Amino acid sequence: MKTATASNLINPNTEDLIRRLADEAGGAPIAQGLFERLSFRLALPLSMFISVVSAFAVVTFVIGPRPELIDMALTWTFQFKVLAMLLLAGGAGLLVRNAAIPGLSTAPVRALLPATLFLLVGLAFDPSGFPLTGARTMSIPNCVLAIVLASLPALLLLLAAIRRGAPTRPVGAGALAGLLAGSLGGLAYTIACINDGAAFVAIWYTLAVAIVAAIGAVIGNRLLSW
Repeated sequence: MKTATASNLINPNTEDLIRRLADEAGGAPIAQGLFERLSFRLALPLSMFISVVSAFAVVTFVIGPRPELIDMALTWTFQFKVLAMLLLAGGAGLLVRNAAIPGLSTAPVRALLPATLFLLVGLAFDPSGFPLTGARTMSIPNCVLAIVLASLPALLLLLAAIRRGAPTRPVGAGALAGLLAGSLGGLAYTIACINDGAAFVAIWYTLAVAIVAAIGAVIGNRLLSW
Protein backbone atom coordinates (compact mmCIF):
# COMPACT_ATOMS: atom_id res chain seq x y z
CA MET A 1 0.00 0.00 0.00
CA LYS A 2 1.38 3.41 -0.93
CA THR A 3 2.07 5.95 1.75
CA ALA A 4 0.75 9.47 1.20
CA THR A 5 3.39 12.17 0.99
CA ALA A 6 3.25 15.95 1.02
CA SER A 7 3.72 16.01 -2.72
CA ASN A 8 0.66 13.88 -3.50
CA LEU A 9 -1.80 15.12 -0.87
CA ILE A 10 -3.37 17.25 -3.59
CA ASN A 11 -3.82 14.88 -6.51
CA PRO A 12 -5.17 16.05 -9.87
CA ASN A 13 -8.71 14.89 -9.10
CA THR A 14 -8.74 16.75 -5.79
CA GLU A 15 -7.27 19.81 -7.46
CA ASP A 16 -10.03 19.80 -10.10
CA LEU A 17 -12.69 19.44 -7.39
CA ILE A 18 -11.26 22.34 -5.42
CA ARG A 19 -11.16 24.51 -8.53
CA ARG A 20 -14.79 23.73 -9.42
CA LEU A 21 -16.00 24.39 -5.90
CA ALA A 22 -14.13 27.70 -5.75
CA ASP A 23 -15.48 28.80 -9.13
CA GLU A 24 -19.05 27.81 -8.25
CA ALA A 25 -18.85 29.80 -5.02
CA GLY A 26 -18.24 32.99 -6.91
CA GLY A 27 -15.01 34.88 -6.41
CA ALA A 28 -14.74 37.77 -4.03
CA PRO A 29 -13.25 40.87 -5.71
CA ILE A 30 -9.89 40.51 -4.00
CA ALA A 31 -9.61 36.87 -5.06
CA GLN A 32 -10.68 37.66 -8.61
CA GLY A 33 -8.06 40.34 -8.95
CA LEU A 34 -5.12 38.38 -7.56
CA PHE A 35 -5.48 34.65 -8.00
CA GLU A 36 -8.44 34.07 -10.33
CA ARG A 37 -6.38 32.22 -12.91
CA LEU A 38 -4.35 30.19 -10.43
CA SER A 39 -5.11 26.86 -8.79
CA PHE A 40 -4.97 26.68 -5.01
CA ARG A 41 -1.74 24.70 -5.25
CA LEU A 42 -0.07 27.72 -6.86
CA ALA A 43 -2.05 30.49 -5.19
CA LEU A 44 -1.12 29.57 -1.62
CA PRO A 45 2.69 29.55 -1.91
CA LEU A 46 2.57 32.65 -4.10
CA SER A 47 0.43 34.46 -1.54
CA MET A 48 2.81 33.41 1.24
CA PHE A 49 5.82 34.75 -0.66
CA ILE A 50 4.13 38.07 -1.41
CA SER A 51 2.94 38.22 2.20
CA VAL A 52 6.50 38.01 3.50
CA VAL A 53 7.62 40.72 1.09
CA SER A 54 4.69 42.97 1.96
CA ALA A 55 5.19 42.58 5.73
CA PHE A 56 8.87 43.46 5.52
CA ALA A 57 8.05 46.36 3.19
CA VAL A 58 5.56 47.82 5.67
CA VAL A 59 8.04 47.55 8.55
CA THR A 60 10.95 48.90 6.50
CA PHE A 61 9.20 51.90 4.99
CA VAL A 62 6.76 52.80 7.78
CA ILE A 63 8.83 52.07 10.89
CA GLY A 64 12.37 51.51 9.70
CA PRO A 65 14.96 48.96 10.84
CA ARG A 66 16.62 49.46 14.23
CA PRO A 67 19.99 51.26 13.93
CA GLU A 68 22.06 48.41 15.38
CA LEU A 69 20.30 45.65 13.45
CA ILE A 70 23.44 44.07 12.01
CA ASP A 71 25.11 43.78 15.41
CA MET A 72 21.94 42.56 17.14
CA ALA A 73 21.31 39.91 14.48
CA LEU A 74 24.15 37.88 15.99
CA THR A 75 22.67 37.82 19.50
CA TRP A 76 20.50 35.03 20.90
CA THR A 77 17.82 37.51 21.98
CA PHE A 78 17.27 38.63 18.39
CA GLN A 79 17.49 35.09 17.08
CA PHE A 80 14.88 33.97 19.63
CA LYS A 81 12.37 36.40 18.13
CA VAL A 82 13.08 35.25 14.60
CA LEU A 83 12.96 31.55 15.39
CA ALA A 84 9.76 31.90 17.42
CA MET A 85 7.96 33.59 14.54
CA LEU A 86 9.35 31.13 11.99
CA LEU A 87 8.11 28.18 14.04
CA LEU A 88 4.70 29.80 14.41
CA ALA A 89 4.52 30.61 10.70
CA GLY A 90 5.51 27.07 9.76
CA GLY A 91 2.75 25.51 11.84
CA ALA A 92 0.19 28.08 10.73
CA GLY A 93 1.11 27.57 7.09
CA LEU A 94 0.38 23.87 7.34
CA LEU A 95 -2.97 24.55 8.99
CA VAL A 96 -3.92 27.14 6.36
CA ARG A 97 -3.23 24.65 3.59
CA ASN A 98 -5.31 21.99 5.34
CA ALA A 99 -8.17 24.43 5.99
CA ALA A 100 -8.70 24.91 2.27
CA ILE A 101 -8.65 21.21 1.38
CA PRO A 102 -11.72 19.21 2.46
CA GLY A 103 -10.93 16.21 4.59
CA LEU A 104 -7.57 17.33 5.97
CA SER A 105 -7.14 18.00 9.68
CA THR A 106 -6.92 21.53 11.02
CA ALA A 107 -6.31 20.48 14.64
CA PRO A 108 -3.76 23.02 15.86
CA VAL A 109 -2.11 21.01 18.64
CA ARG A 110 0.55 19.15 16.68
CA ALA A 111 1.24 21.89 14.12
CA LEU A 112 1.65 24.64 16.70
CA LEU A 113 3.32 22.57 19.42
CA PRO A 114 6.94 23.48 18.52
CA ALA A 115 6.22 27.22 18.53
CA THR A 116 4.13 26.98 21.70
CA LEU A 117 6.82 25.11 23.62
CA PHE A 118 9.52 27.45 22.37
CA LEU A 119 7.60 30.53 23.48
CA LEU A 120 6.71 29.01 26.84
CA VAL A 121 10.34 28.18 27.53
CA GLY A 122 11.28 31.74 26.62
CA LEU A 123 8.61 33.09 28.94
CA ALA A 124 9.58 30.87 31.86
CA PHE A 125 13.35 31.00 31.59
CA ASP A 126 14.12 34.40 30.07
CA PRO A 127 17.72 35.14 31.14
CA SER A 128 17.96 38.46 29.32
CA GLY A 129 16.88 40.58 32.28
CA PHE A 130 14.98 42.92 29.97
CA PRO A 131 11.72 44.33 31.40
CA LEU A 132 8.47 42.62 30.51
CA THR A 133 6.96 45.98 29.59
CA GLY A 134 9.73 46.79 27.14
CA ALA A 135 12.48 49.36 26.90
CA ARG A 136 10.18 52.38 26.55
CA THR A 137 6.87 53.59 27.92
CA MET A 138 4.97 52.87 24.71
CA SER A 139 6.78 49.65 23.82
CA ILE A 140 3.74 47.40 24.24
CA PRO A 141 1.18 49.37 22.19
CA ASN A 142 3.82 50.21 19.57
CA CYS A 143 4.77 46.56 19.21
CA VAL A 144 1.22 45.25 18.99
CA LEU A 145 0.06 47.96 16.58
CA ALA A 146 3.11 47.58 14.34
CA ILE A 147 2.68 43.81 14.03
CA VAL A 148 -1.04 44.13 13.29
CA LEU A 149 -0.43 46.76 10.60
CA ALA A 150 2.39 44.77 9.01
CA SER A 151 0.11 41.72 8.95
CA LEU A 152 -2.94 43.21 7.25
CA PRO A 153 -1.70 43.04 3.63
CA ALA A 154 -0.61 39.46 4.24
CA LEU A 155 -4.00 38.60 5.72
CA LEU A 156 -5.84 39.83 2.64
CA LEU A 157 -3.47 37.97 0.33
CA LEU A 158 -3.84 34.72 2.24
CA LEU A 159 -7.63 34.99 2.36
CA ALA A 160 -7.64 35.54 -1.39
CA ALA A 161 -5.55 32.41 -1.86
CA ILE A 162 -7.80 30.34 0.41
CA ARG A 163 -10.73 31.36 -1.81
CA ARG A 164 -9.06 29.32 -4.54
CA GLY A 165 -9.43 26.27 -2.31
CA ALA A 166 -12.56 24.82 -0.78
CA PRO A 167 -12.72 25.90 2.87
CA THR A 168 -15.62 24.32 4.72
CA ARG A 169 -15.20 26.32 7.94
CA PRO A 170 -14.85 29.98 6.97
CA VAL A 171 -14.38 31.33 10.49
CA GLY A 172 -11.69 28.80 11.31
CA ALA A 173 -9.96 29.21 7.96
CA GLY A 174 -9.98 32.98 8.39
CA ALA A 175 -8.54 32.68 11.89
CA LEU A 176 -5.76 30.42 10.63
CA ALA A 177 -5.00 32.87 7.83
CA GLY A 178 -4.76 35.55 10.50
CA LEU A 179 -2.47 33.35 12.56
CA LEU A 180 -0.12 32.93 9.61
CA ALA A 181 -0.32 36.60 8.64
CA GLY A 182 0.31 37.67 12.22
CA SER A 183 3.37 35.46 12.54
CA LEU A 184 4.75 36.88 9.29
CA GLY A 185 4.06 40.39 10.56
CA GLY A 186 5.85 39.50 13.78
CA LEU A 187 8.77 38.09 11.83
CA ALA A 188 9.06 41.29 9.83
CA TYR A 189 8.80 43.46 12.95
CA THR A 190 11.88 41.80 14.45
CA ILE A 191 14.07 44.02 12.30
CA ALA A 192 12.59 47.15 13.91
CA CYS A 193 11.76 46.00 17.45
CA ILE A 194 14.17 47.22 20.13
CA ASN A 195 12.63 45.01 22.82
CA ASP A 196 14.72 41.86 22.94
CA GLY A 197 13.42 40.07 26.02
CA ALA A 198 12.16 36.56 25.35
CA ALA A 199 9.26 37.08 27.77
CA PHE A 200 8.29 40.29 25.98
CA VAL A 201 8.16 38.40 22.69
CA ALA A 202 6.27 35.46 24.18
CA ILE A 203 3.52 37.69 25.57
CA TRP A 204 3.16 40.76 23.36
CA TYR A 205 4.05 39.30 19.99
CA THR A 206 1.62 36.47 20.73
CA LEU A 207 -1.08 38.98 21.66
CA ALA A 208 -0.58 40.81 18.37
CA VAL A 209 -0.78 37.56 16.41
CA ALA A 210 -3.97 36.63 18.27
CA ILE A 211 -5.52 39.97 17.32
CA VAL A 212 -4.75 39.37 13.66
CA ALA A 213 -6.23 35.87 13.96
CA ALA A 214 -9.42 37.39 15.39
CA ILE A 215 -9.56 39.88 12.52
CA GLY A 216 -9.07 37.00 10.10
CA ALA A 217 -11.94 35.08 11.67
CA VAL A 218 -14.30 38.04 11.25
CA ILE A 219 -13.28 38.70 7.65
CA GLY A 220 -13.16 35.02 6.81
CA ASN A 221 -16.74 34.54 7.97
CA ARG A 222 -17.81 36.88 5.17
CA LEU A 223 -15.17 36.37 2.50
CA LEU A 224 -14.87 32.59 2.68
CA SER A 225 -18.54 31.67 3.15
CA TRP A 226 -20.09 29.65 0.34
